[in-house]
Amino acid sequence: MTDVHNQSDVGNQFNASTLNNPVFLYGEKKIAKYLGILPVIPEVFIGRDDELQSVHDELFDGDNLLLLVNGEGGIGKTTLAAKYYQRYFEEYAHLGWVFAERSLGDAMLTLADPLKVEFAPTDSADVRREKLLREMAGLKKPCLLVIDNANDLDDLAAHYLELRRCPNFHILLTTRITEFSHARTCRVGHLDEPTAIRLFTTHYPAHDRAEDELLKELLRAIGYNTLVIELLAKNLDTLNQFRTGYPLAQMLDDLRHRGLFGLTKSEKVLIAYNPGNFKLKEENPETVIAAMYDLAKLEPGEEQLLCVFSVLPAEPIAFDTLEALQPGNDQLERSLRALVKKGWIEYNAGAKQFKCSPVVQAVARLQVRDRLFEQCETLVNALIEMLDYEPNTGHLLNTDYLSGALYARYAGSVVEYLEKRYEISILVNCIGSFYSTTGDLAKAASYFEKCTRLSEELYEANTTNVSFKYGLSVSYEKLGNTYTTLGDLQKALSFFEKETELFEALYKAYPDNVSFKNGLAISYEKLGDTYTTLGDLQKALSFFEKETELFEALYKSDCSNVSLKYGLSALYDRQGDAYRLLDQPEKALNFFEKCNQLLEELYESNRANVEFKNGLAISYSKLGVTYTTLGDLQKALSFFEKETELFEALYKAYPDNVSFKNGLAISYANLGVFSRDQRGDRAEARRWFENAEALWAKLVNDSPAYAEFQNNLAWVKTALAAL
Repeated sequence: MTDVHNQSDVGNQFNASTLNNPVFLYGEKKIAKYLGILPVIPEVFIGRDDELQSVHDELFDGDNLLLLVNGEGGIGKTTLAAKYYQRYFEEYAHLGWVFAERSLGDAMLTLADPLKVEFAPTDSADVRREKLLREMAGLKKPCLLVIDNANDLDDLAAHYLELRRCPNFHILLTTRITEFSHARTCRVGHLDEPTAIRLFTTHYPAHDRAEDELLKELLRAIGYNTLVIELLAKNLDTLNQFRTGYPLAQMLDDLRHRGLFGLTKSEKVLIAYNPGNFKLKEENPETVIAAMYDLAKLEPGEEQLLCVFSVLPAEPIAFDTLEALQPGNDQLERSLRALVKKGWIEYNAGAKQFKCSPVVQAVARLQVRDRLFEQCETLVNALIEMLDYEPNTGHLLNTDYLSGALYARYAGSVVEYLEKRYEISILVNCIGSFYSTTGDLAKAASYFEKCTRLSEELYEANTTNVSFKYGLSVSYEKLGNTYTTLGDLQKALSFFEKETELFEALYKAYPDNVSFKNGLAISYEKLGDTYTTLGDLQKALSFFEKETELFEALYKSDCSNVSLKYGLSALYDRQGDAYRLLDQPEKALNFFEKCNQLLEELYESNRANVEFKNGLAISYSKLGVTYTTLGDLQKALSFFEKETELFEALYKAYPDNVSFKNGLAISYANLGVFSRDQRGDRAEARRWFENAEALWAKLVNDSPAYAEFQNNLAWVKTALAAL
C-alpha cells in the first residue's frame, strides 16, 4: 500500500466546492480519500463546539469505534456530524458519508463504487456486504464513516455487528435512537436561550431587540428546536423584507393558538434540510417540519401513547401520572421504553419522568388528526374520572386537590386539541367545576363559557339529541352559578331562565324521567335563589313552591332515594330563607326544622359523606340564627356550637375547599354576634370575630373575585372596629 499524496496538499479548511480528492494506492486500486457523497457543511454553526469536541474524544478513545450522535428531529445532529467531518478531515485517511434512507445495509453498499468493489449479478445482499466489509477493513487507519438518519431500531439491530467488524473505522451514526447495546452516545440537546437567540437573529437580522421577551416565549413554545428556529426566522426574514407584514407577536400568537402547522403567513424559504440529497431547496416551513417524523413506523401501542403525549403539556410527566391517565394499558411500560429508545420522547431516569417536545407533538397531531380523539379517548375518560366531584361540596371523589390541580391543567391542554364532541364538553365542565371549587372564578367562568359554546354547537347541530339538550341545560346552570358568585345577578338570572326553559321541554317530553324532573326542580331552585337575592321574595317563593311540588312527588314515590331526600332538604332550607327575609321567623323555623330533620337522618346513615356533613352544618347555622330571633338563646347557642364543630372538622379535612373555609368563618362570626349581643361579652366576641377575619382575609387574598368573601371581610372588620 502506497500513499500517493501529501496530506498538506489538501489545505487546512475542508471546502466541498474546491475540493481536491487525493487517492491512496492499495495494490493496483486507487481509492480516493473522500468516499461517495460529501456532506453539506453548515453555513451557520453556533453553540455546539463542546459537543464537537466530545464526539472527537469519544471516537479517538481507542475502544469505542461506533458512536450514536442522538437527539430529536431537527435538533442539529446532521449539522454537528457535517461540521465534525469538516473540522477533523485531516485526521482520517478516508471519509465516507452515507444516508440510511431505506436501511443501513443499503446505505453501506453505496460505498461499493468508490471502493471499487465488484459484485456478481447473483450475489445476495449479505454476500455483497461481506465483500464490502473486507475491502473496508483493508483501508488505512483511521477512517471515518458517517451514517446519517439511522433511526430504525430494528434495522440497527440487524446490522450492528457488521458495523463493528471494521476496527479501522470510526463509525458515527446520527439517530433519534437513544441507546443500543454498549454503543457510546453523544446527546445533542436543544440550544440554551442566549445561543438560540443568536441563531434566530443570524437568520433574521432585522429582529428588534426590544422584542426579545416575545422571542424567548416563541423559543419556549417550539422547544428550542434548532431547525424550527431557522425555519421560522427565515420565514420572518422573507415576509418582512420590505415592510413588517408578519410581526413576531403575530407568529407567537399563531403558535400559541394554532400550532406549528397553523401559521397565518408562510413563504417558501431556502433550506438545506433535505436528507440524502444535499441540495438547497425552497420549501414552506410546515413542509419541512412535517417531514421530520413518520408515525407510520411506530407500533399501534406506541402511536397511541405518542398521541396522548401530543395533547398533554410539553413538560416532564411522571410515570405514576401516566399510569393513572392510561388505566388498563398493559402495554404502557413497553410502549414507553420503545418511544424513548426510538427517540420520540425523552426520559429522565432520576426523576422517572418523560417529556415530548412541542415539535414532535405538532407532527403527531398533524399525522393522526382524523384519529386523534380515538387514540386519546382513554385519556379523556380518565381525566373526567379524576375531576369528578360531589356536586354540592366540590369534594374530588378520586384524587386530592394537589393532584386535581395537575389534572385540571392537563385537561385544559387536552381540550385545546381534540375535536368537538360530547365527551369533551363533559371534560370542560369538569375543569370549570374544579376551578370554581378552589376559588379561581376567572378560570371557572372561562371554562364554563367554553362548555356552553361547545354544548350550544352540539345541540344546534342535532336538536333531537336528548343528551346534547341535557348537557346544554347543565352548562347554563354552571354559568349561572358562577355569575351569581361573581355578583352579576342579572347575567346569572338569564342563564337560569335558559336552563329552566330547556328542562321544562325535557320534562314535558319525558315526564317519567327522574333526571329531567330533578333537573327542572333544581332550575326552579336557582331562579328562586336569584329572586331572593334580588329582593323579589314573592316571585322567589313561587319558584320554591313549584320545586317543592316536584321534589315531594319524587320523594314520595321513592323514599329510600338518598339524592331526592337531600334535594328536598335543600328546598326546605331555601323556603326557610325566603320566609326569614319576609320577617316571618315562625314559618322560617318550620322549614329549617324540616330541612334539619332530613339532614340529620342522612348524616346518621352515612357519617363519611362530606356533602351531608356540610349541609347539616349549614342547617345548624340557620336554626341558630332563627332561635336567636325568636329569643330562645340556649337553643340558638347549642346550634351555633354544633355548626362550628362540623365546619372545623370539614376545614381540617379539606383546607383547600373555599366553601368549607367560608362556612367556618360564618360559624365563628355567628358565635361572635351571639357573644356580643346576647351575652354582652365583648372580649369573647372579639376572639370569634378575629378568627372569622383571619379566614375571610385569606379567602379574599386567594380568591379575590368572590363578592361574598369581600362583603364578609368588610362586615367583620366593621364589627371589630365597633367593639
